[in-house]
Amino acid sequence: MARLQLSLFGPPREELASTVDGEVPEWIERLYESYGTSPETAPASASVLALGESLVYRLRKLSVLLKKMEALGWSIKPRRWDLLADTDLDEIEAQAQLEAEGVWLIARQHAPVDKDGNVRWSHGLLP
Repeated sequence: MARLQLSLFGPPREELASTVDGEVPEWIERLYESYGTSPETAPASASVLALGESLVYRLRKLSVLLKKMEALGWSIKPRRWDLLADTDLDEIEAQAQLEAEGVWLIARQHAPVDKDGNVRWSHGLLP
């Protein structure tokens, strides 16, 4: 049985940092420009607005993944900060199924990954 832990979002500090630190997405830079600021000088209100826009987009993609998984017979259980998705398929079959449905990339973006970027499937008891 394959089991994936799917995050709705990251830790707040990391989420907010992604709106001002490092490689800020171009659409966030344009948002800041429309408010007369930049990632370097953006006030907290603009950063939270950018984060909200980002979350809306990511959660819409996640809902597409979940809809496909549900249609394929996966069990989706909400937990406190994430979702747990189970299927009777083994991990290789589960990944192939999601790839065939065109949603594996979305799953990879919401699942934990190891240092090499491979999805970490959940085994045994989860915290």
